[in-house]
Amino acid sequence: MSNARPGWYDAGTPGRVRWWDGAQWTAHEAPVPTSGARPAAPPSTGAQPADAHPAAAQAATAQTAAVPQEQAFAQPGWYPTRAGELRWWDGRVWTGSRVRDGRPGIDWATIEQPALAWAMGAVFFTLAMMQTVSSIAFGGMSLMPVLWLVLSGLWFAMAIQATRVRRIPTPTGSPEAPAVVRPLPGEADGPGAGWYPISRQAGRWWTGTRWADYVTSRFGVRPTFHAAQALLTLRIVAFAIAALDVFVLVAGVVVLAVAGGDTVRTAIGWVLVIGVVLFAGLTAVVLAMARAQTRVLLLPTDPPAGVRTADGARPA
Repeated sequence: MSNARPGWYDAGTPGRVRWWDGAQWTAHEAPVPTSGARPAAPPSTGAQPADAHPAAAQAATAQTAAVPQEQAFAQPGWYPTRAGELRWWDGRVWTGSRVRDGRPGIDWATIEQPALAWAMGAVFFTLAMMQTVSSIAFGGMSLMPVLWLVLSGLWFAMAIQATRVRRIPTPTGSPEAPAVVRPLPGEADGPGAGWYPISRQAGRWWTGTRWADYVTSRFGVRPTFHAAQALLTLRIVAFAIAALDVFVLVAGVVVLAVAGGDTVRTAIGWVLVIGVVLFAGLTAVVLAMARAQTRVLLLPTDPPAGVRTADGARPA
């Protein structure tokens, strides 16, 4: 039983599978897919999540004597996708997290929902075309079509990258676990190992003595080795949008000041000012994301509440 790999196995209930974490059954169950899709993997050992249903937890504990006979799906882990590269498979889809030449990181443009990126790219492209036609019709010039095109290009770039990654063939064989990506979810160094909440929507794996670089959320288990890079990118984007806000505001005020009652120039000036409001809202969203992601991505400095290390002391 101790040699069985973590993964989804027959739950003993028709049409259901249960997660085996490598040492015991957990409370996590999922329906057996009928169209080739794979359920996300929510591994858990030791302490159950705070919101785990008591009855489900008892049922999982009662089944620890059962031995999985047949693994249904490729387990989450790091799999080779090309020479010199490992990529994180979450048990359902490929993600943007990869280890390239021995260094963990993340693709420059990645998004959890490619369909959303395609839709946003189309929206901004449509806005650019509408603004261009409007400028030509009124005989004026505006920078807004260029801005919309830039945003459209960024969204399309993320959509293309994420779609390309998702289309990589499903992994086969066993995952690899180089030291640089450990400890992995499910690995335990002491008592109290398990998933613990770090925000309203995410949890992080605690081995019993230290935090691991893996979080779990509605998107599944994700590595966070790219934390510093991601937070730096968010801050750069926020400052860039803020600078663009100031530029567009100045341009709008100047156009309104020299309009001299000209209807077209006045309309362009107000469009620029309204654009400032839109970009200010976008800046606020990015800053809020940066604050939320800081809590999620960076390793906590303290152990989970009420948890102590194996020697009984709280780690520094």
